[in-house]
Amino acid sequence: MFLKYLFLGMVAKETQGQHICRQILLNDNCDGPTCTALCDQKLGGTGQCYRTVDKRFICLCNYICKS
Repeated sequence: MFLKYLFLGMVAKETQGQHICRQILLNDNCDGPTCTALCDQKLGGTGQCYRTVDKRFICLCNYICKS
């Protein structure tokens, strides 16, 4: 349920005419608070940890693309 609201919050940031870019900031050993802070500091976006098929935890940052 929490992830659903987090995702909706990320989508709500997008406005018409803007595109969302994604960048992996950590390739392994991701933890939520670090990922969130790193993404916000580096790209002004929203970071979240994801488990890959090879069982690593990566930090994926979603942010508004710079033109």
